[in-house]
Amino acid sequence: MSTATPLAPYDALSAVYDRWTEQNDYARWAAHLADRFRSHGRVNRVLDVCCGTGSITALLQQQGLEVVGVDGSPGMLERARARTAAGTELLQVRLPEPVPALAASFDAAVCCFDSVNYFPPDQLPDLFAGVARLLRPGGLFVFDVNTRHKLEHVFGDSHYGDDLDDFAYVWRNRYHPRERRCDFSISLFTQTPAGFTRQTERHSQWWFPADEIRSAARAAGFEQATVTDDYQDRAPGPDTLRETWALVRGR
Repeated sequence: MSTATPLAPYDALSAVYDRWTEQNDYARWAAHLADRFRSHGRVNRVLDVCCGTGSITALLQQQGLEVVGVDGSPGMLERARARTAAGTELLQVRLPEPVPALAASFDAAVCCFDSVNYFPPDQLPDLFAGVARLLRPGGLFVFDVNTRHKLEHVFGDSHYGDDLDDFAYVWRNRYHPRERRCDFSISLFTQTPAGFTRQTERHSQWWFPADEIRSAARAAGFEQATVTDDYQDRAPGPDTLRETWALVRGR
């Protein structure tokens, strides 16, 4: 078995990501997003922020929407190209670097599956400002975040793993309360003709108090901010694992 130095997030995981996350209820998330769009008003063109392998992109396209995807991982975008409609615009950008698109050229933006948690607190205002620039006045931004309860008590200082036949993994977490951050060390064991190869990635996620999200949203020009429990219509509670936020760009 060979080993490798730590990789950037999703350099290795992109190859097995869809199998790894096949339990995610993407269809329910996309249906919730579509309901939000209908209740909000005119939404035709959508930006999928941190689109990954394009699961949400493709589902929104099936709703008749024009969707542009943006992600920092070339491996994830390669798989998104195979899943999404022919000719889909997919942009490789390491956010919060600017997205090469015209200002106010989207009716809505989405960012799913705790991607916002990957941005350190000092980058959150820049992320929101970058999205706001691309939305038309009155445009909608819907995203989700893992909660403090999840990072502190579910991930916490834990470790686990699984064997999925042609690949296996060991996942170790380390929680840092002062920084509001959970670090993940993910060792992926992938079968090759010569045996199993070990690849290790380091990930970090931060949780955000509601006041911090609202403050960053206001600074970016969003006038409204609402939050619910995990792509549902009920309010979040102390045991909520994922919050879904909706921001409206000022007119």
